[in-house]
Amino acid sequence: MKKLIVALMAVVLCAACGGTQKATNLISSGNYENAFAVSIQKLTKDKSSKSSQKHVPVLKEAYTKAATNDLQTIANLKKTNTPESLKKIYGTYLNLDLRQDEVRVLQPLYFEGSEVQFDFTDYSKSITNAKNNYSSKLYTDAVQEMKGDKLAARKAYKLFQELIYVNPTYKNNLTQLSQNAKNKGSSFVLVALKNNVQRISNDSIESVNQINSGNFDNQWVIYHNKKDSKVRYDYQIDIVFNTLQFQPEKTEQQTVPQEAKIQDGWQYQLDANGNVVKDDKGNDVKVAKYKVVRAEVALYQQNKASKLDGNVVIKNRKTGAVVSSTPIFGEAKFQHLYGTFRGDQRAIEQKYYDALKSKALVYPKDDEFIKYSVLNFKQKVTALLSQQQL
Repeated sequence: MKKLIVALMAVVLCAACGGTQKATNLISSGNYENAFAVSIQKLTKDKSSKSSQKHVPVLKEAYTKAATNDLQTIANLKKTNTPESLKKIYGTYLNLDLRQDEVRVLQPLYFEGSEVQFDFTDYSKSITNAKNNYSSKLYTDAVQEMKGDKLAARKAYKLFQELIYVNPTYKNNLTQLSQNAKNKGSSFVLVALKNNVQRISNDSIESVNQINSGNFDNQWVIYHNKKDSKVRYDYQIDIVFNTLQFQPEKTEQQTVPQEAKIQDGWQYQLDANGNVVKDDKGNDVKVAKYKVVRAEVALYQQNKASKLDGNVVIKNRKTGAVVSSTPIFGEAKFQHLYGTFRGDQRAIEQKYYDALKSKALVYPKDDEFIKYSVLNFKQKVTALLSQQQL
């Protein structure tokens, strides 16, 4: 029993040492942030136990060295004046302040009966300056990019968006400036529908040229289905309906013979002399009796379809040149299978059962086929436009 108690105590001590040893190893390797995280997590759970208090000197070492390391990083970053370096300076000051707050809430901390003191620095002014420096750089670079072409305007938009996220009150017109950059960096496309099929009414296809680009890969292409006199369009897309063809109603028949060997009762097993065979217990031996059954399945396949042929033409509005012309078609199909049989149903394969349960259906009207052909056409147009990099 004593050996068991000793063993359990050893396990507990190893577990307690294991946490501090992990943090110590992280400090030795220069990973002060993770060492701090290991110790702060342990002390946050329970700072009063002896095993937890062993983390206090480790926490202080990790805390001090992490702060020294961060301040050296800031000093190095101040040698450059890029948005990336200024952003990192700002983030590092925030991290320094956050680390102090995590220690403050645990105060006081004790180790071997004595309170362990931590040094705290007021970083509020440094954080404000770093935020302002980063904001100023974002704003200056964005304004400069706005003097360039579309690609430069797209960079400006990203810079304005970052500025709005970091410091939304830096300027009172940031939202408008961001929208200006978005407009300048975008390609505006006028979408027009040309219907050459008399059977399709213009009212029924009004929504075809209403392109919802919300889920498109390219956020810089803006589609209008109505011309805006205030917009200078870069491209025009003509969605053209050329022809509509129908595959008429047709029912195809197929006859499938069926044959199966099924059990049909039983009979006594006879030996060569015509006597009933006995098993080991003296009982008569019975064997299954089989017979062949036949049936004939008649399958009827109802078919009707429509196909709307057209194309999508993309033109450069400035030069008048055709950028691309892509054939598109939309289709609608009606297919229905039903069947009948004669003969012995036991001969019929399982795969025909669904058809035998079905009956003939009334063919949908032409208007329904037109509706779904147009819908399918629009889906393919949307898929095509979602890939455009205009």
